[in-house]
Amino acid sequence: MSDSDPSGPTSSPASRASGSARPWWRQWFIRAPLILAGLGVAGLLSGVLLVGVGLAVAYPNLPDVKGLTDYRPKMPMRVYSADQVLIGEFGEEKRNFLPIKDIPPVMRNAVLAIEDARFYRHGGVDFLGVIRAGLANFGEAGSQGASTITMQV
Repeated sequence: MSDSDPSGPTSSPASRASGSARPWWRQWFIRAPLILAGLGVAGLLSGVLLVGVGLAVAYPNLPDVKGLTDYRPKMPMRVYSADQVLIGEFGEEKRNFLPIKDIPPVMRNAVLAIEDARFYRHGGVDFLGVIRAGLANFGEAGSQGASTITMQV
């Protein structure tokens, strides 16, 4: 070590008294918040990068939005006689289309109660349900779903 190095053992008491050499705890008191801030920024940037890569991978496989606006459920083929009597139905799914206004309110409320109890209290994504299901999936409770009716649609 040279004589000009103030942190060395040969530094003069005058240079230590003038404040040119800081104690080790004071250096860490300044460096620790800077290190934590740097780690936070690095974590944030890696999270943004991860979301960006996830979207880039998933985007080509997403369905077209027109499928949501032009919904046509599978209806069975119905064969009628000349006097309009139903002879038979053919198809995988046998359903009757019923507009939402024709479904009784008690049935709508029953579906909401069993599928999405907080339907009127969230904006489409139930963050509490997602957190609850995530914690349950890591715990011993087994797998749980967190999707709401709006998330399913």
